[in-house]
Amino acid sequence: MSRLKKIKVEDLELGMYFCGFEASWIDHPFWKNRFLLKDAAHLRQARASGIAYCWIDIDEGKDLVEELEEVEEEAPPAPLVEAAPPPVAVDPFFAEIEQARLLCENAKGTTMAMFSDVRMGKVIDMDRCLHLVDEVTASILRNSSALTSIVRLKIADDYTYMHSVAVCTLMVALGRTLGMDEIACKEAGLAGLLHDIGKAFIPIGILHKPGRLTPAEFDVVKRHTVLGHDHLIKNSNVPDFATDVCIHHHEKIDGSGYPHNLSGAGISTLARMTSICDVYDAVTSDRPYKKGWDPAESLTTMASWSGHFDKALLSAFVKTLGIYPIGSLLKMESGRLGLVIRQSSGILTKPVVKAFRYNSEGEIIDSEVIDLSDPDAKDRIRQRGGEEWLKFNGLDKWWMESVSRSR
Repeated sequence: MSRLKKIKVEDLELGMYFCGFEASWIDHPFWKNRFLLKDAAHLRQARASGIAYCWIDIDEGKDLVEELEEVEEEAPPAPLVEAAPPPVAVDPFFAEIEQARLLCENAKGTTMAMFSDVRMGKVIDMDRCLHLVDEVTASILRNSSALTSIVRLKIADDYTYMHSVAVCTLMVALGRTLGMDEIACKEAGLAGLLHDIGKAFIPIGILHKPGRLTPAEFDVVKRHTVLGHDHLIKNSNVPDFATDVCIHHHEKIDGSGYPHNLSGAGISTLARMTSICDVYDAVTSDRPYKKGWDPAESLTTMASWSGHFDKALLSAFVKTLGIYPIGSLLKMESGRLGLVIRQSSGILTKPVVKAFRYNSEGEIIDSEVIDLSDPDAKDRIRQRGGEEWLKFNGLDKWWMESVSRSR
């Protein structure tokens, strides 16, 4: 069994098996919490971190050599016993991340059951849906960034189900930004959860086609708005605002959307909100036929689509996620890349990033967490990641998984 030992960071040596600092994960310079210390650069980073103590596994690597023999003779050290896991300061954001992860696992089951019931012609279990929306709303009200981060990490095969959960989450977060009360936020969340239910009636071969749809296939997909609406109205427990969003979330402000070519104020506020949340999650997610776009690039691209979205609501959506949403990749003035890992308080243009470089062997080096809103921050954003996003797509997934394993 592994034996952990607490030592001073200044006493770390190459050959020791590092097992974490005695500090919050977000404060330390490494991307992983357990590894054999064999790189002198890692040793320098650890000593420059400003953290006083760390833990090593003396069964996996070198032990600390005690030099004060005369002191040991006078007062022999107590027998080495297995130490408890290193204490970690609980960051509210990461505590919520773990709750959000569990919530998403449960949400997937709820959503899969919802789509399955619809395919079999059954009415939706509204009690189960409302319970899920309650949990999503509670998470957003505790910390709006945590769940919006986790719902991004869907795999392509889960897209149909987790897309509904993601849009539900984004709707609640956007509603909060708009000043909606808790009841209204829950209504927005329910509308988001049910908006794509009509896709249960679309053939799987078309829905998951790994390539561009033909015009005829796209016409079939467009039917999901009407098919979903027609199914929902059979259930008297589904509120009118949800059925309206289901049929009208693909309408556009300039009247070029479908199925009814509504425009401007003719589209309900919730439907206009859903249009934004739906498209954002779609373009930033991996799909069978494409990789997701960089979140920051996605917001810029969406803003360039004239006549598509309600401009005021899109501005509120940007405020909800930040100019550089979590998961965005940035190029820093230092020449490093910067992965956005959370938002700074009240400053949309200066998030918290994990700055890093890659060496010739593809390993991450020279990494540190920087709050760019800090006046003393030693790095700045030069530009969005652009083409770097595709090269490093999935890095945010690795980061989130590392956080989970380190707890």
